[in-house]
Amino acid sequence: MSNQDYPASVLIVKNITGAQIVKETHISYAVIADDYVYKIKKPVDFGFLDYRLAKSRKMYSMLEKDLNDRFSKNIYIDVLKIVRQNEKDFALVPLTNSLAAIEYVLKMKRIKDEDFLQARIEKGLITVEDMQRIGRQTAELFKNLEPAPKDEEFDTHFDVVKFNAVENFTQTEKYVSSLIDKDFYEYIKSKTLDFLENNKEIFIKRAEEGFIKNGHGDLRLEHIYFNDDETVGLIDCIEFNKRFRFNDVISEASFLSMELDSMGRLDLADGFLSGFLYVFNDETSLKLINYYRCYLSYVRAKVTCFLVDGKDKSWELYDTKVNEIKKLIDMSLFYAKSMERNNLIFFGFMGTGKSKNAAAFAKRFPAALFVSDIIRKQSEGMNVNDRQYIEWGTGIYSAETSIKLYDKLGALVEEKHKTGRMSIVDASFTKKEYLETYKKHNVGNIIFLEFDAPKDVILARLAKREQSNTVTDGRIEIAEKQRETAEMPKADLKIITTGSVDNNIEEIIKFLIK
Repeated sequence: MSNQDYPASVLIVKNITGAQIVKETHISYAVIADDYVYKIKKPVDFGFLDYRLAKSRKMYSMLEKDLNDRFSKNIYIDVLKIVRQNEKDFALVPLTNSLAAIEYVLKMKRIKDEDFLQARIEKGLITVEDMQRIGRQTAELFKNLEPAPKDEEFDTHFDVVKFNAVENFTQTEKYVSSLIDKDFYEYIKSKTLDFLENNKEIFIKRAEEGFIKNGHGDLRLEHIYFNDDETVGLIDCIEFNKRFRFNDVISEASFLSMELDSMGRLDLADGFLSGFLYVFNDETSLKLINYYRCYLSYVRAKVTCFLVDGKDKSWELYDTKVNEIKKLIDMSLFYAKSMERNNLIFFGFMGTGKSKNAAAFAKRFPAALFVSDIIRKQSEGMNVNDRQYIEWGTGIYSAETSIKLYDKLGALVEEKHKTGRMSIVDASFTKKEYLETYKKHNVGNIIFLEFDAPKDVILARLAKREQSNTVTDGRIEIAEKQRETAEMPKADLKIITTGSVDNNIEEIIKFLIK
């Protein structure tokens, strides 16, 4: 954007500060100098915010500073005003200055780009342990906040939550079948409203117990930064609408975990939540995570639908945004299913395609994936790609070693439930005692998905596998022995894997949401 396209207030601040960078959003300009950032609100009205009057821009600038001071150390410095000193010269002065204000400016300390959480994640500098620490520190920031006062428009917090949920579905009805799959829409809506109806007392109780805070409202990766001592701070709290800011603390945490999921960083999302739940370690916080992730991913899909509305493929971003909607709806659907505390077992004999389908399912949906072939070898200190040409039922495939494997699988799945994560277990489960050992852990509701294929197809796959570098040790000479000795669990759904993987996944999803 050229200088002539900016409003006069932005050009004045650029001239006074020597800043060269200006970033624009739909509601403000940020004039970025070497050491400071100067934020100027636009005179706009979007319904959910109204900055049209100069006194409103002044008031909200002051409120933005006060609210964000709760989360940050010496980042929000002061609210200033632009004044005319003479016919040619302008100045940025304190609000106490007697000269008439041309515009109001929020002065902030500039945070180095490399000190933002998002930048560190993109550079591979953040570990799961880091995210656990960040989760604990973020939770402490929220724990120290004052509870939100009783809402003026609704009698209870539950009414607010339900209103927002219903509004979501009302506002997206027009996009069903075109941008949103009809069956997915109906399932997400049904699960959401059923959850609210069945858990009304939880929402009411959490409001009574002070979990609803005058919080942040937009806890995203780009709004978390590191102080000099490596503690975290937060910026860009929503000041313009209290309904967006007065939230359950677990809703705030769920938003960030959902954003990490959308990036494919489930490990960091779970690390953050485990740290957050170390502070808020009550049972109801855990129970609400998938409700809020379902709701928030649907909100993001809804907003993207609004963006696409009225456009077609002639718009350069059309396909990108349509695919984004599909991804967000997939996430919302999966979180809705996860409200039931399920886990999925993809089982079957060697060569039946269970691993290929499990990997494809986990790539599309935010599920933790545990592959028995990998965990078995890692537990024995082996390289996962080292092939084991041994007799069936011996060595690392002995009954004793397998019992240990299924015990570990159960423990891993249960650990994921502690952050609300649904898991996929890719394992054969060829003995009853394996399932019994697995179920000793509180693994939740198990859905058994069996994979199979015609014998000639399986033999061809196993022969091809011999020529490739693969984690599995399945081969033709032991395949029949596996079938002869197997005691498989009863399948809830059986997939014959002669078609495409995409079609298999669609069949599984239709089964899960029927």
